[in-house]
Amino acid sequence: MKIVINRCYGGFSLSPLAIKELAKLNGKDCYFFNCMNKEREYKEREYKELTIEEATKSIVWSAYSVSNPQDYNLSERDSDGLFKSANRRAKEISLTDYNVDRSNKHLIFTIEKLGKKANTRFSDLVVVEIPDGIDYTIEEYDGMEHISEVHRTWS
Repeated sequence: MKIVINRCYGGFSLSPLAIKELAKLNGKDCYFFNCMNKEREYKEREYKELTIEEATKSIVWSAYSVSNPQDYNLSERDSDGLFKSANRRAKEISLTDYNVDRSNKHLIFTIEKLGKKANTRFSDLVVVEIPDGIDYTIEEYDGMEHISEVHRTWS
């Protein structure tokens, strides 16, 4: 079984090129944006579209499967003051690397295809192979990860 992990301090993160490749493999379009809050209360956001080159040079960027994320009211609060509806809408259109299945065949293909181009300045992604059928977990310290076999622990 193949699994993607990060092998440097900083944390798991995919480059804009890797996000775009992963979106393509999943049959989605990919658009990059710099999102700025217009007000302190986060009532309105401004989205400036970025090229893939601009996103690669930027530390902070967002990727969406739509060219018009501002139309999804992602900063709109529900009647209880929370962002539940906006969060649901964001999950539908957001292309993030959070909570991605590290054994996903498209992710593994992307990392193997792009090599170092799949990394950000904060990541060094590698594909590790472990025996099939192993119950594993990804452990990390300050972003540097390793794979451990799950076993029983008590405290």
